[in-house]
Amino acid sequence: MCRITPHPPGLALRRPSLRLPPRALAACAASLSLVACATLPSESGEGSVPNARAGPFREIDQEELGSSRVAPHAMDDDERFARDASVIDLDDEPSTLAVAGFFAATLHAEGAAPDPLAPPNAIVRHDAADGRSFTRSSVIVLAPELPWEGGVVGAPSAVLVGGEIWLYYAAEGGIGLARSADGAAFEREPAPVLAPLASDEGGWERGAIPGSPGVVRLPDGSFRMFYAVASDGAGDGDASSVGEARSDDGLVWERVGGGPALAPASRSGAGALAGEGEPFDSVAVFDPAPVLAVSATGRASLRVYYAARDSAGRSAIGLAARWDHDGPLQRAVAPVFGASSALAPRAPWVAVYPGFSLLFVTQAAGTREGQGYPAVAAGVAPADAALPPRAP
Repeated sequence: MCRITPHPPGLALRRPSLRLPPRALAACAASLSLVACATLPSESGEGSVPNARAGPFREIDQEELGSSRVAPHAMDDDERFARDASVIDLDDEPSTLAVAGFFAATLHAEGAAPDPLAPPNAIVRHDAADGRSFTRSSVIVLAPELPWEGGVVGAPSAVLVGGEIWLYYAAEGGIGLARSADGAAFEREPAPVLAPLASDEGGWERGAIPGSPGVVRLPDGSFRMFYAVASDGAGDGDASSVGEARSDDGLVWERVGGGPALAPASRSGAGALAGEGEPFDSVAVFDPAPVLAVSATGRASLRVYYAARDSAGRSAIGLAARWDHDGPLQRAVAPVFGASSALAPRAPWVAVYPGFSLLFVTQAAGTREGQGYPAVAAGVAPADAALPPRAP
C-alpha cells in the first residue's frame, strides 16, 4: 500500500508507504541469478518460473526516458501526487509501445495547498507513446460520485476487454468497476463488485474492506482478481495479506479458497534474504499486480508482483508465481526491486514486451526535505535490456 500517508481507519486502498528507493538494484540486478529470484520447482523438464524478464529490475536511465521526465521518475507530480500506476496496451499488441497510464491522484480545492497525506479522490490518465515517458497533460477519468465510495477513488487496475477499457478501483466501501469505450468517458457500476463480507461470513478476512485490486483476464475469457486485506487485531495497523477472487464475466466475483492467496512470510520460510533471519515480507504483503506469462515450451504461468514490508519498516517489491492459473503461489526468495532502498517502493505494475519488461512503482520523490510526496519510478528487466527509442 513507504507509508507516507495512512488512510482513515477501515480504508483499504493502496497504502502510501512512508519512505521510498533510489537506484536500488541497478548495480546488482545483472549479477542476481534466476534461481535466487524464484523458488518455483521445475516440472516436466521445464525451467523454473519466472524467466529472465520477470526481474530483478534496474532503475531506468535518463537516456531511456523522454517527455522531459527526470529518471527514474516516469511520473513526478507535486500538485496532484499522481501515483499507483496501471498501464494498459492500447491496441493489445505487445510489439507496439503506445500505452495509456491510469494513476490515482488527489485534487485540491482552488486555493488549497496540495496535501500528500490526503486520500486519492480522482483517477487520471496520461499517455506514453514509448510505453514509459508519460505526457505532462492528463485527463480526469473518474472522481467519486456514489455514497459507497466515501469521497475516495484510487488504486486503479485497467484491463482491456473486447475493445473496452475496464477500470477496477478501490474506494471506501470496496472495489468498484467503471467501463469505457474510449478510455476517457467511464460509466461505473452502481455498487462495488467486491465488497466486505458480512460479519457472519467474514472468514479469514474478518469483514475487512478489500482494496488495492490487481485484475487480469485469462485466456479462456474469465477474470482473476488479487486484492489487499488489512489484518484485524494483528498488533500492526499496516499488516495485510492478499486475497484472490475469480469471475466469469468480470462483474460477479467469487472468492477463492478459505485463506489468503499470499500472506506475510514466516521468519524461517521463503522470502528470507540471504544471510538474514527475517524475510523481506514478514509483516505485510499488499498492492498485488498479476501478470500472465508463457514459458518457452508454451506453458502458461501467472506472476503476482506485490509490495512487502518487514518488522523494521523496510519496503521492497516481491514476486510470487505459479504454473497455469490455479494453485498455490510460490514466492521468490529475494525482492525484485528496492531491496536496499530508503524510498519504500509500493504499488507495482509490470508491462511485458518482447525482450524486456517495465516495472512502475510508487515511491517517495526523494530523500531531501520536501521530497516525501509520492512519485512513480520506472524499472527495466533484464538489466542489460536495450529499450526502443524514447519519446521526444
